[in-house]
Amino acid sequence: MQGIIALNPDELGQDPAVGMDLALALGVGHLEIRTAYGSNALVLDDAQLRRVRRLADERGLGVAALASPLWKWCRPEATPGKVDSFGFPTQIPAENRECWVDRALAVAGILGTDRVRVFSQLSVGEQTETFLGDPLLTYALKAAERAGVRLLLENEPVCTVVEPASLLDVLREHTGLGLWLDLGNLYEVGHGTAAAVEALAPYVEYVHIKDYVPRDDGMKHFVAAGAGDVPYADLLPVLHRVRPVLPYALETHVRENPGDALTRGAAFLRGAVPGGLA
Repeated sequence: MQGIIALNPDELGQDPAVGMDLALALGVGHLEIRTAYGSNALVLDDAQLRRVRRLADERGLGVAALASPLWKWCRPEATPGKVDSFGFPTQIPAENRECWVDRALAVAGILGTDRVRVFSQLSVGEQTETFLGDPLLTYALKAAERAGVRLLLENEPVCTVVEPASLLDVLREHTGLGLWLDLGNLYEVGHGTAAAVEALAPYVEYVHIKDYVPRDDGMKHFVAAGAGDVPYADLLPVLHRVRPVLPYALETHVRENPGDALTRGAAFLRGAVPGGLA
């Protein structure tokens, strides 16, 4: 069996049909859904979500994952830094969070996917909340199991669990939680090594692929996968050796000509992952 490539339609804008048509043109059969029609997927109404699902079904495309914003939040009294939460609020009262977990699982059901991304609380100084012992995580994992869904933790630099050691602590403690591994993020925090990937690989169930070149001002210039500094030639063979069948989702963040970046990224992935990708 081969792994698969997934494409997020919102890389090309808020009309999901445009990104879906590019997926078809590239021979990519799977989608990752994050936003559509100007809203985060969690705040779309059911009719809009059914429309997204219908557009995918009409093209023979499956939804590989829901890129939800769960746990990319802090308390209302905390002040987050610059955070891209894709149309979802970052300050969520504790009493409102359980309903967002329930909503994410319902959205996954409508879209027909069994993978839902989660984060690990925003880092906000002294007001930062812990993720490992959060009772909401226990609730969410039990609810996800009942729904037939896997919650997958992304290693997000603005959140609390991002380095290999802390990721492993959480994944070993919560065996119902998988890893949504972003290799670009791993490289950003100084752990883009074969050793780190080998340690994390047994827990990986989904992979984000993006690439960039550091700028002189400390920011990142995003480029097509394979054209930047992320050492994919070192990392992908290690990951494939341990986990030979995985979904690889292109997340370019390229603003100028994202279609070209996705086209080049898909070609790069098919050549870079041993055995190729469907």
